[in-house]
Amino acid sequence: MNRILENRETVQISSNGKKPFGFIQLINLKKSYQEGNQKRVILDGVNLTLAKGEMLAVVGKSGSGKTTLLNVLSGIDRLDGGQVIVDQICLNELNEHQRTLFRREKIGFIFQFFNLIPTLTVWQNVILPLDLNHQADHVGLERAETLLDEVGLLDRKNAYPDRLSGGEQQRVAIARALVHDPLLVLADEPTGNLDETNSKKLLTLLDRLTRQMNKNLIMVTHSREAAGIADRIVDLRDGQLIEHT
Repeated sequence: MNRILENRETVQISSNGKKPFGFIQLINLKKSYQEGNQKRVILDGVNLTLAKGEMLAVVGKSGSGKTTLLNVLSGIDRLDGGQVIVDQICLNELNEHQRTLFRREKIGFIFQFFNLIPTLTVWQNVILPLDLNHQADHVGLERAETLLDEVGLLDRKNAYPDRLSGGEQQRVAIARALVHDPLLVLADEPTGNLDETNSKKLLTLLDRLTRQMNKNLIMVTHSREAAGIADRIVDLRDGQLIEHT
């Protein structure tokens, strides 16, 4: 059974009479692009509430707007209407510089094509978010070393990305996404460039680490297997989120 997530679901009253607080709230999101003389609607009143630590998979056909949804969540794209609230921070109220800082400090990104910097070693790639956020202190570097150990690549810390397999590069990307202790991890087709064996290993690792660190993960994917690690699965269709129940 599927159901469209409606705006009233974000303002339900709990049994004690108080309005529940969602760690992440998407309220009536609207986003469209102009293509020639036509207006293409991507998000048409999208609503969603996630609790702290909840993992969400967003599925949908190519061109349905999944990546646009991630861009809106991270503040890369501005909304035409609606609100994105993460840990009581309303992205709509931030200016461009503040949104850049929000992404740098509060968001961890995992991309389909890894996006490691080829001229940096594994270690340098992982600690880059710490350097950018002035967190490369003892605590931060210790967390980086622990994460590299968790992903099984501590012994490759001085290697360059071109010496790693695709699966190894994506494991480095997971460590980099988590090293600065973000509020939210956004993954865009994280297994899309991996074979079946490496995909399964990566999903197991991603599931374990994000839950271990109590992070919210929002992942867009074409893979039903990848979606299976999430607590909830929604289909982005015709500008609406339709939840699989």
